[in-house]
Amino acid sequence: MATPLVHVWNQREIVTADTMNKYVRDPHKFLYAPPACKVTAKQRGTYTGSNPADAVDRGAWLPFNQWKTVPFYPPGKGTKKGEEYDTTGGLMTKANSSGHVWNLVAPEDGLYAVTFSCVLETNGESNNVHFRLGKDQRTDADWTSGYASFASHCPGRAHYASDGTGRYVAHITSTINLKKDQTMSAGGVADKDFLLGRYNLPGRSSLEMRWVGRLP
Repeated sequence: MATPLVHVWNQREIVTADTMNKYVRDPHKFLYAPPACKVTAKQRGTYTGSNPADAVDRGAWLPFNQWKTVPFYPPGKGTKKGEEYDTTGGLMTKANSSGHVWNLVAPEDGLYAVTFSCVLETNGESNNVHFRLGKDQRTDADWTSGYASFASHCPGRAHYASDGTGRYVAHITSTINLKKDQTMSAGGVADKDFLLGRYNLPGRSSLEMRWVGRLP
């Protein structure tokens, strides 16, 4: 549903069913269920202790010091199916031919609230773990060359396991101005080989975006 018009009523304006629908019913319907979605992360990178069959880049850790975009499941196909949704019927969560959602798409111009969380594990204790949210990032390389980052977080270590792996959990909340069809995505990096979005910690790695107002 397109962003409804804001109507200023005139004195002695004749009210009809059409004008009531257009200027009262439709705005309330839009505000009751604005464009919004939530998706859960699909693990990217693997090692022997975390090796799901549907992982992206399965078979090895992700290489250190190389930014990687976080992939997500389409709504209803991830690790927390009951919490995943897209109020636009899929316009915000377009998967590629491999079934990965690499970014969220703005279906209308607007100010969007964004909430992101992600588990990153490293092969050894890392001194630098970094996450970013970005606008219109098309490839992994965009995170370091001409990137349009609007929020970032460097989490501290949450867990250090006996097998030598470190665990870091990011959480970012922000807002961003987006034009229709612009995209928003998340990326991560570490100074040790790493993986993104550990699969057996459901609900810990997700991305949510919600229309909250018109562009200023």
